[in-house]
Amino acid sequence: MLNQRILNTLKFFDLQDTPLTLFELHKFLLGDKELLVQVIDSQHEVVGEIQSFSSKTKLFDVMISLQTELLSQVEQKHGHYCLKGREKIIEQRLENYFYGFKREKMIRRYLNFLNFIPFVRGVAIGGSQALGQQKENSDIDLLIFTEKGFIWLARTLVSLYFQIFGVRRYKLKTKNRFCLNHYLARPKTVDREKNLYKAMEYARLRPVVGERVVAEFQNNNFGWIRLFFPNFQAAETVYGAPKVAQKFIEKLLTNRFGKWLENFLKRVEISSIKQDRFTFITSDELSFHPESRHVQLLDKFFLDMK
Repeated sequence: MLNQRILNTLKFFDLQDTPLTLFELHKFLLGDKELLVQVIDSQHEVVGEIQSFSSKTKLFDVMISLQTELLSQVEQKHGHYCLKGREKIIEQRLENYFYGFKREKMIRRYLNFLNFIPFVRGVAIGGSQALGQQKENSDIDLLIFTEKGFIWLARTLVSLYFQIFGVRRYKLKTKNRFCLNHYLARPKTVDREKNLYKAMEYARLRPVVGERVVAEFQNNNFGWIRLFFPNFQAAETVYGAPKVAQKFIEKLLTNRFGKWLENFLKRVEISSIKQDRFTFITSDELSFHPESRHVQLLDKFFLDMK
């Protein structure tokens, strides 16, 4: 059973051309197939009530399986694991690490100031930069948490900040730019797109601002994420109070004028947004992923599992 779970995990990430370190393989070790199929529908979304979870697995047990029963099916090179015959993705990942160095400098340079932007409560790195999948033309995906009731005002101020410095992703300008395509108003429990791909996205979040808020989000959604990744652990809760300057500006906007401005920005922005399955707006979530390919990824993966 463990052997098959390891192979399924490597297959899932192989479809994304991503080899895994031993630590990553343990962290993202998939649950038992039999339990997964009981609670996901034909669109691979969690819809049933979760009755049980796969048990947690020790890192040592994963290592032993790789070194014994799976030795003929798994390749190990430079501390990374992949399916046999796919060694080239290990070389690609090692070469691509170089592209992430500059982006890490940008993260340190630009994200700390988000502590001062009104109604921003947390920011986490996601996407390729969070798991060493970065390529030459990759951007930096951000998941931004806001105060409830001010998600549009926070979005406008964040967008303006990155736009002023010329580092916001815009149309074809993606390389080394920040992608601002996902906002959540805290506290948030996900009620749509509860699938394997999103579980991976949320499990690999790297908090950079408001660690407590990111941990709160992961804990609120711990149940269904753990269904896919039984070894998943939410980020540690670290106390952090809003900055004095941020609290002062928020006090000026937490009134009738601030509410009017929030509703005005909402009306203006919604009029120019074409909503679909992957671009949607709710009272506590703004998600803009019009070119998402995760459905094709999940279709291919679950077909292979059968």
